[in-house]
Amino acid sequence: MNQVTHFPVGNGDTSLIQTTDSAYTTNIIVDCNIRNESLGSKDPAMYDVKAHLLRSLNRKTVNGITNVPYADVFILTHGDEDHVRGFEQHFYQGDPRLYSQRNKDAGEIINETMWFSPMVMGKANNEDERVFNKEARRRINLHRLNSPDRDLPGNRIAIIGYDGNEKLDGLRHYVPGQIVSRFNNRELSTFSIFIHSPYQQGLTEDEVDKNGVSIVFQARYKINPFSSTFSALFMFAGDANHEAIAEILDKTIRHGNATRHQALAWDVLVAPHHCSWTFFNFCEQEDHPIPEKTSIAFLRQRRTENAHVIASCKPISPYDKNPPHYAAKVEYVKVVGEKNFFNLATAIMRGQTPQPIIYQVTAGGPMKPKAPEGTAKVAGAAGLSTINSIPGYGAGPVQ
Repeated sequence: MNQVTHFPVGNGDTSLIQTTDSAYTTNIIVDCNIRNESLGSKDPAMYDVKAHLLRSLNRKTVNGITNVPYADVFILTHGDEDHVRGFEQHFYQGDPRLYSQRNKDAGEIINETMWFSPMVMGKANNEDERVFNKEARRRINLHRLNSPDRDLPGNRIAIIGYDGNEKLDGLRHYVPGQIVSRFNNRELSTFSIFIHSPYQQGLTEDEVDKNGVSIVFQARYKINPFSSTFSALFMFAGDANHEAIAEILDKTIRHGNATRHQALAWDVLVAPHHCSWTFFNFCEQEDHPIPEKTSIAFLRQRRTENAHVIASCKPISPYDKNPPHYAAKVEYVKVVGEKNFFNLATAIMRGQTPQPIIYQVTAGGPMKPKAPEGTAKVAGAAGLSTINSIPGYGAGPVQ
């Protein structure tokens, strides 16, 4: 199974990356915004993300308890509430050897490996972020103390980006410009992640802008280990603002990674900060929007004219409170076209309930989302086909 699922969670982010290699499917969860109103279909206007995860994740026996759900990797792009909501309730924290039947009955998912930036581990702005930070520090301390348990599933960590405060020498550490193909102690041959950010270094807690230091990465699929091109490229940008995007663009091009590794190319882009204007410029300018040239240049790294932008946000209206910003949607549509812009809140509906957009990865690229039976037609998409055409595939971005 090679697919990426983007869940409709309002103004927030939750995605599930899945890739099969040597008969094992690696599951990577990116952020969580699991709202209590969505559980058990209490609110028909909310999709039950937790139930979907429990159906999708691998299971194993833990401490004699069978059928325990687990994720190979949980990536927290940054600690804002709409990216970490539900972490305390739905993900297990603590020594994995103490996971009990009570934890399983509560549907607690084990995160075997946590990826995060220590730059956002200062003062927590919400309870779930506080709990996440506590769990991250528990794992960090195991590694600092060289505990024999530090590499048990459920204790593993990876530090992403440069650090301003923590003394993390000796820990697994991935920095911008690095390609990662090892996930949860498994080396993968057809999937990798290119790390783009965060870059900032030497910051104090008061100076850290959590949106500005979001983890930004490119998820890269190959159809086989020997292929010289990628069958699908997904860009995850967290809540990165236009300044962070400009730095990514500059350094990726300057270090040759745009051409050598196709590190800026994308077939599917998750619009940063829930289709906020901050991707294009400062919010104060929304009444007279002038997008930064670097932001438009980043968008024009799309590989084909059929590349998709996913807006993980509430319905977009020019008359509603921002974000999402209607002016931002206008700029995305100028580049990719109306039919290739998808708002998760409205793109696929089953009755009153928005449905996730699921991209199957094929030899010709990510397959366009298709509405399941009994579901309204996908907004902006016609039937089942691939985003990219195979001839000339991987030749470079569309200008």
